[in-house]
Amino acid sequence: MTTDPRALTAWLQLHDSALPAGRMVHSNGFEEWLARRPDAGQVEIENAVLDYLEFGYGPLDATVTAAAWRAAPAADALIDLDELLASYKLSSHARNASSAAGTQLLAAAGQIGLVGDHPYVTALVGGATPGHLAVVEGALQAWLGVDLHLAVLGSTRSVLASILSAAVRLGRLSSLAAQRIQHQNIDLITEVAAAACIRPLDDMSSTAAQIDIAGMQHEVRRQRLFAS
Repeated sequence: MTTDPRALTAWLQLHDSALPAGRMVHSNGFEEWLARRPDAGQVEIENAVLDYLEFGYGPLDATVTAAAWRAAPAADALIDLDELLASYKLSSHARNASSAAGTQLLAAAGQIGLVGDHPYVTALVGGATPGHLAVVEGALQAWLGVDLHLAVLGSTRSVLASILSAAVRLGRLSSLAAQRIQHQNIDLITEVAAAACIRPLDDMSSTAAQIDIAGMQHEVRRQRLFAS
């Protein structure tokens, strides 16, 4: 693991919830999931979020983050990963949320100086590639100089925190409960990240059916707090 304090400090800033990176406007389908389960309590919410992390995000997005970290020097490889990930996101809401969050993250990182010129950045700004969040996060963290496992671990923890934050803002979970869930599941978070670091792209999958369906239903909801 990197011991460069400058790289670690930049990495912490990248995953800071105060960074206007677009993560906080998405619930990844959990707003709809909660709306259709008004009686779901902390245990049910925790189980649903962890299932998504382990069987949806980890085998797909986290795996692509690891691949993007490895491919960071090559813009063509990153663009190919954008295309590959899009083929696994079967609904428009999932594709749009992923690319919107990735584009916003890269824009914010560029404006504050976390990333410089790179052919992939040029391609994204020019509309030649959608800039999915998993690809952007992997490449950005490689450019910052943090090691592979730390990069994937940061992204994995960030997605868990953002979903739990959505439940808090919707009034379905207390802030302390969200923090407790994160702390009590450190082992799972690290296992999901470690598995993603060694998973071949040919073994990618996503089996978060309940959340995927909720996301599709959320897309046509007229009144909603989150974009996805």
